[in-house]
Amino acid sequence: MADAEDGDQGGQAGGVLRRMLRSRSQAEPPRAPVLPPAPPPTPAKAAATAIGRAAERLYGLGIASVKVAQGVMTLAELPEVLPDLPLVVMLQGPGENLGAISLCPQTVASLIEIQALGRVTARPLERRRPTRSDATLCADFINMLLTELAAETEGLDGFQGIAGYRFLTALDDPRPLALMLEDKPLRSLTFDLRIGDTDLRDGQVLLVLPQARKQPAPKPQPTPAPVATPAATVIKPSLGAPMQQAPVEVVGVLCRRKVSLAELRGLAPGRVLQLPRACLTDARLETADGQILAAGKFGEAEGCHAIRLRDRDAAPAAETSTPARATPIPDPPEDLAQPDPFRPGTAVAAPAEGTENATILRQAR
Repeated sequence: MADAEDGDQGGQAGGVLRRMLRSRSQAEPPRAPVLPPAPPPTPAKAAATAIGRAAERLYGLGIASVKVAQGVMTLAELPEVLPDLPLVVMLQGPGENLGAISLCPQTVASLIEIQALGRVTARPLERRRPTRSDATLCADFINMLLTELAAETEGLDGFQGIAGYRFLTALDDPRPLALMLEDKPLRSLTFDLRIGDTDLRDGQVLLVLPQARKQPAPKPQPTPAPVATPAATVIKPSLGAPMQQAPVEVVGVLCRRKVSLAELRGLAPGRVLQLPRACLTDARLETADGQILAAGKFGEAEGCHAIRLRDRDAAPAAETSTPARATPIPDPPEDLAQPDPFRPGTAVAAPAEGTENATILRQAR
């Protein structure tokens, strides 16, 4: 009898607990556990992830970012932060934007070894300048790094214009960077790396891109009403398309200066003419008749002389402590049959006796 009473009491207690648990579960639905919010992405973390993923996807190479530093620099500061004997590669971005990336000799050697030997060694490196063959072997890694970096930094402030950059050409000497890049603020990313799994090498990669400007949202334009064309209107063929293919001869003018008649007669092959330093930033592009088309900065590209054109309203970069004032580029005349007011000397009095205008011209290549 005692055992039966204990069993009845235990069953009643179990039923009470089940009813309490059931009522509580019906009153309060189950909640998912609250997890702490994920930390916001930072440019340094995104860049470290991008370079590690690029090496892993291409070669299965482990690259650990010891430090990633971002900053803003000027064109004059760029040569001071380049490593010793770097591989410098020009990058082509959207439109006419140009950037640059430099790889230290240790990074270049690691990328070549992983492709040739399948691993990174710790052998000492020979001190030499990088070649274009080295740049070709590193081109895939550079393009993959730029692709991953654009994906990782999407939506981060200051990295809006980083997408679309690709390998363009390698430079035998980093000095032409000052002529090929625009003289405006540059955004930089410096990677301090540990390359390899067992035989580790310390490497460095420097990425420099023009700083993107925030573009205001375009205002909606009203849709113009369709204009009805009369049935009797005859549309004549236009000569616009054929004229766009007509050849035009242009001349690159480095500068103009006056020389005496005796100096002019004394010109001979090998004679050195002194030119103002400011002429490098104020080179002109003219027609054969002397009409000024544009102005820009004289430099070099792909082994040829070149003029990098600038906007009409943009002033040339200062080359000396006392910047020279650049003559603004006038608008083309409405009637080209009239005397050209843009050609120097058109409305100027005749030169004094014993002098003659000498124009130093350089055919645009």
